[in-house]
Amino acid sequence: MGSYRALCILVLFVIFDLFGSLHALETISGTHFIADDENGSLVSSDGNFKLGFFSPGKSQARYVGIWFNKISEQTVVWVANRETPIRNSAGIFKIGGDGNLAVFCCNQSSPLWSTNVSVPAQTSAARLLDSGNLVLVAKETMIWQSFDYPTDTILPGMKFGWNRKNGLNHILTSWKSIDDLTPGEFSSRFDLHGIPQCFLYKNSVPHWRSGPWNGRNLNGLPEIGSGKDYFSDRIDLINITFVSNDNDNEIYIKSSPKKGSVFSRIVLESMGLLKRKIWHESQRWVRVQIVLHDLCDEYMRCGANAICNEDRSAHCACLPGFERLYSQDWYLKCQETRKEVCGKGNGEGFVRLEGVKFPDARTSTLYSNMSLEECERECLKSCNCTGYANVYVDEMGRGCIAWYGELRDMRRFKSGQDFYLRVDAVELAQCFYYLWRRNAKRNKGKKQKQQSRQRLVLDSARSLSNLHKDSPNSIGESGNTELTLFELILPSPKKSSFPVRNSEPVSSTARTKCSINDVMNTTFDGR
Repeated sequence: MGSYRALCILVLFVIFDLFGSLHALETISGTHFIADDENGSLVSSDGNFKLGFFSPGKSQARYVGIWFNKISEQTVVWVANRETPIRNSAGIFKIGGDGNLAVFCCNQSSPLWSTNVSVPAQTSAARLLDSGNLVLVAKETMIWQSFDYPTDTILPGMKFGWNRKNGLNHILTSWKSIDDLTPGEFSSRFDLHGIPQCFLYKNSVPHWRSGPWNGRNLNGLPEIGSGKDYFSDRIDLINITFVSNDNDNEIYIKSSPKKGSVFSRIVLESMGLLKRKIWHESQRWVRVQIVLHDLCDEYMRCGANAICNEDRSAHCACLPGFERLYSQDWYLKCQETRKEVCGKGNGEGFVRLEGVKFPDARTSTLYSNMSLEECERECLKSCNCTGYANVYVDEMGRGCIAWYGELRDMRRFKSGQDFYLRVDAVELAQCFYYLWRRNAKRNKGKKQKQQSRQRLVLDSARSLSNLHKDSPNSIGESGNTELTLFELILPSPKKSSFPVRNSEPVSSTARTKCSINDVMNTTFDGR
């Protein structure tokens, strides 16, 4: 009986699927179109994506959109008429008289939405590719594609960035809400000033910044798998590629599956969270990466020449060489403690800040063929240069970035990189003094523990000696028992991990570089 019921359900499913396929088109042309009242649709050849009319959430408004076709949760990835929804089921999606794809309603001659391109021939057609990309083709040439006009979602294979050749800047814009698909207050796009970075804006004001590409990922993106809600067997199935091609005038980032078929997307949600998700076998979307993960993700949370640390109770602190302008000011404002006419003065050098998100790269310059040492010398040539860093995660690679002017939007980051901050001789001396004092305290603590242990041994020895004197059977009949006490040797203090280059005094004119790690957790808090 159970097998018979299962067979009936299977037959019904096949019938319904066949019935639905009768209304699904492979191509939209001058004679084939999609009508909402006929439940028409356009399906990709592999069946993964579907285009048709839909209503989001609790809304009754009708939109033309593309969604994943093989998953249980309807997930829309592109919308045509998001600013001009239809209020009934009289919508039609077809090739207009000028050869453009267009959304019409209620027998009106003017479209509510159109691809609005110049069509070289009156015979054009539209197809939905296996990638989820809707393309308009004329004379076997693609003249328009939905991937060039994203709404709130980036799909694998989609180029997200700039194309200077055709003037296209791919911009993500959030929905107003799950029921209203009109553009919300959040948007995301690449900014090409200085070194390209991706920005998330709230009402055109920077809200988050990605940092520059570091050879593996964008410098300011959280590590994949750093969130609580992820599956380790799925996070490594996507390749991330960054392209900056001067010849083709393109700058973009895109993702692609490494193997198999995994449904993934990057979506800008209506609340301003930028999330990367995959579809898991548990029949739900799983987040593997998120932007605006904590307070320090917010752009300029701590102001210029400061750094944000989510792990500290006081999140914001001034960088070495800077101090709070107003001690009682709620908003941190950091100014240089010693301002020189040019540069930082004699004996200047660099402090290495480990594990940070690079400052805003719009005030930076990329030196693609310089080593880190060459970049240091280049930075010292300019009075305005405030720091430099190796652009790539691979330390052996060439290429560096130098920053000029204020350092904005820095934070501590577990997956961050090293940044070399330019400071003067006095600041370097303070760093060395801090290290000396820290090591001295550690050694003092070890010495006190050693002395306590030695006193304990001596006290025990005296007790044993007294016992020997009082006992007639003690070793050494004369009572002058000799006890061999083993000396407890303390480990010698470790050499400082902040070496002075050229072994010259800090106060000299030698340019010095020192490495800072714990300083960022301690010295900064006192600023």
